Amino acid sequence: MKSSTILSGIATAAVLSCFAGAAGADEVKFGYINKMGEHPWFVAEVAGAKAEAGKLGVNLMTQDVHFDANLALTTFDTMVGDGVKAIAIVVPDKALGPVVAEKAEKAGIRLIAVDDDIYTSDKKMVPYVGMNAENIGRQVGAEDARIYKAEGWDKFKDVRIGSIEDQKADTCMRRNRGAEAAFLEAVPDFDKANIVRIPYDNHMESAVTAVTTTLTAHPEAKHWIFYSCNDDGVLGGVRATENQGFQPSDVIGVGIDGSRACDAFGPGKPTGFRGTMYIDSAKEGAQAIQLLYASVKDNTPLPVTTYVQADLITADSFPSYKDKLCHK
Repeated sequence: MKSSTILSGIATAAVLSCFAGAAGADEVKFGYINKMGEHPWFVAEVAGAKAEAGKLGVNLMTQDVHFDANLALTTFDTMVGDGVKAIAIVVPDKALGPVVAEKAEKAGIRLIAVDDDIYTSDKKMVPYVGMNAENIGRQVGAEDARIYKAEGWDKFKDVRIGSIEDQKADTCMRRNRGAEAAFLEAVPDFDKANIVRIPYDNHMESAVTAVTTTLTAHPEAKHWIFYSCNDDGVLGGVRATENQGFQPSDVIGVGIDGSRACDAFGPGKPTGFRGTMYIDSAKEGAQAIQLLYASVKDNTPLPVTTYVQADLITADSFPSYKDKLCHK
């Protein structure tokens, strides 16, 4: 855990101060915990949750826990103590699944996992809203393969695949495995020995550093294909190739989530970032609140899985998404 005792104490005080006096006794209160609140994905997700809560008359408490598992548990307990009827959570660590599931059961509140699926101690899935990790990965791999074939890369002997991996995150690894499986199904003669595993920590800066090291270690590779857990991983890989003098036509990268589409396509210049499987995270946040509200109101079980569908954004289709995505 990254937090020290002092930091945890400060964070706990901040959480308590945020929640104090937040709602009247008759109001329905929900909690929303996310792990990376400064990231565009989670900014939009929480905004969507807040907007939906406002429509439904729900008082929504939100907290960014900065990938801190201790703070996530403290926040959870604080929200329960403040009388929430339900909590939506994006866990900073999937190992927290059994712990938060048990806490929710003891408190008699509804619990829904967003973005990262989690499980109880007896391996039952906690109700989940988000992507089907393997399927969205397969969409990425299929698009990488389509471009590979369309641009005649099968004639090159110097192609490498960079699988940019957050190896500690099961959800991320399932996306990468899906991408790899779909690509190899579409290009069955591709040599698996030419797939390079590149660890990163889910942030773009980490991917830039990791891929730069990889490019130096593989001077024989003149064409690179990238897939990863998210846009940050893929765009980081593309940025690394740019810094090393690769031309955009020598790079194929397809991301997941759409959070870096503006960075990649906004300048209107050629880029090796060929596309991203866009999920409207605001709709995810809103849907989590809708499901929790319906379950609390009607006293009915939550659906086990609610999957959101992805749309492919490319440089050509980006103008249709620009107003929605580029609102900084």
